[in-house]
Amino acid sequence: MLMISETTNGAQPISQIINQSIEQKVNYLQELKQAVANHADQAIYALLDQKRYAAEIMHREEKANDTGVMTLVDDLTAQLSNYLSTKLINYLSQAYPFFYYEEYQLGHYRIYFGNWWDRRQFGELDVLNIRFVFDQSEYAKLAKSFELAQAGQRYNGQRIEELSKENDRLQALIDSADKRDAKKEELQAELKEASARNGLFESSKNRETREAIVAKLSELENQDEEARTATGKIKANNQQVLELSKENTILSYERKSIVDTFGSFEDFELANRKLYASYLQSLVADGKQVEADD
Repeated sequence: MLMISETTNGAQPISQIINQSIEQKVNYLQELKQAVANHADQAIYALLDQKRYAAEIMHREEKANDTGVMTLVDDLTAQLSNYLSTKLINYLSQAYPFFYYEEYQLGHYRIYFGNWWDRRQFGELDVLNIRFVFDQSEYAKLAKSFELAQAGQRYNGQRIEELSKENDRLQALIDSADKRDAKKEELQAELKEASARNGLFESSKNRETREAIVAKLSELENQDEEARTATGKIKANNQQVLELSKENTILSYERKSIVDTFGSFEDFELANRKLYASYLQSLVADGKQVEADD
């Protein structure tokens, strides 16, 4: 007959451990339910990540999160994110007035920078963790733009200058077609004359002369070939310059928005790192204000 121990090495009975675990889970869900019913977003965040809340808001260490309890709501993350987004986005609209948000599926939000034409999709808002998940490529452009602006340069300035110089070169090829034609006639006459001196035992000097003329004619033909497609290339380059200039303009709007709000890019980054604490502290302050008004 199988004997089953009802204790754990002489400690608590198994049934007691089970009951305590169930009670802990029930209490957690009841607290969360009450917080949702009271629209107590601060309490919800405390329940979702007790360790982080204790460290950043209470300024004290806390034992590790009880994942066995907190994972009870893993299947509600989208709904909780949607629920918690209202107050958070209201707060962000004041703290980051240049960011706009789009809920593209329940509880998931895209960030857009600015309300001007060709604004950028700048990443996503992680509501449950109160953080921005920026598009790293777009963020790197913005950071580099600030760095270059301090040196009096623009983000796409060098590339625009390269394209402008290339267009000048291509236009010069188009404009110099008559000069090339005249030069080719002159070289062909020289080649004919040199060829007439070509005998059974051609001198090395005459052979070198003919080879040099042929090389020059070949170079002129290559220039003619490039000139035939130059107009299309100039048009494509101009379109690229236009796009790069538009991007420079957008970046200048973004820099101005950040400087007007935060004073510097460094302070913007600092605010991003402190967003969790800043937002939850604002909820604490709002709660105290409501109590005072009552």
